[in-house]
Amino acid sequence: MKIITRYISREFLKLFAITFLAFVMLYMLVDFFEKIDDFIETKTTEYALTYFIYKLPFVGVQMAPMAVLMSTIITLGIFSRKHEIIAMKANGISLLRIGSPFIAIALIITIIGFATSEFIVPYANRKTNTIWRSHVKKKPHELIYKSEQLWYKGENAIYNIRSFNSRTNTLEGVIINQFDRDFRLIRRIQAHSATWGKGHWSFHNGIVKERGKNRSYKITQFKEKTFTLAETPDDFKGEVRYSDEMGFAELREYAKKIANEGYDACRYLVDMHIKLSFPFICVILSLIGIPLALRKEKGVGIATGIGISLGIILLYLVTCVIAQTIGYSGVVPPIVAAWFANILFGTIGLFLLVNTKH
Repeated sequence: MKIITRYISREFLKLFAITFLAFVMLYMLVDFFEKIDDFIETKTTEYALTYFIYKLPFVGVQMAPMAVLMSTIITLGIFSRKHEIIAMKANGISLLRIGSPFIAIALIITIIGFATSEFIVPYANRKTNTIWRSHVKKKPHELIYKSEQLWYKGENAIYNIRSFNSRTNTLEGVIINQFDRDFRLIRRIQAHSATWGKGHWSFHNGIVKERGKNRSYKITQFKEKTFTLAETPDDFKGEVRYSDEMGFAELREYAKKIANEGYDACRYLVDMHIKLSFPFICVILSLIGIPLALRKEKGVGIATGIGISLGIILLYLVTCVIAQTIGYSGVVPPIVAAWFANILFGTIGLFLLVNTKH
């Protein structure tokens, strides 16, 4: 049995490597010819190679599920054409046992895909987006250099800042009202300026009003005083963050921060759940590919396998986009929007697998 498993795994991995590289190369070629004119026109061709290298991790994660489905269908189709499926069944090997190596490898690819999208893709996407927006499209860096009259809701605190200089990490004309869990004012800090350094804020020329145990307030003047606050300069910098530049953990924290500030975090929550659900497409498509490839004893040819694979992938992507759009609008919970396509196609795959002749 171990020999059969190794044989099936080897044949599948060979075809997976070929189809995966083919999909990645096709994507990169289309992307290259679509964007190279922009690099040439803006005289930024020195960034082109770096751009496409950093694009590879994202493309690899996106193309892996398609390669899994196509290589599953074609591998089993070739086995059937060569009557190897009949030979395995004659020796008492069930179709479920034949399909288990495909599912196991798809699960491994899922884990690798999630790890890549969590730790490598966000960094690579930040690089590609910076090159494209800043150097090619000449768009200004989406970061507020100096914010005027800034209001910010932090952790149990509300900031009123006359201006914030993001280069020197300096707050000017700052008033901070800090509250307890019952939203009672416990401290008010008012200062001419505050600077960030060594992990804390240093306030200059101000007063602090603190609530005592007997509910009275004590007012203290200071020329310079250090306060440890939950907020850092990054919280005030107003940098536009994109979902594709963050991993699952970053998106979760960012969505929580957005929600705490009173904004709608629905889009980020949907994207957060998609970060987790998308890699599982490999397993789902493998479940669908196995019974489709074995629906006839003679199996499917390479051309037919490619056609079936592309059709399923198109249906899946359409379903995923529709569910994502509905999730963005808040009609359904973010987790439902992110996992709907997986649940639907996973159910179809299990139904087909159970009803395949054994």
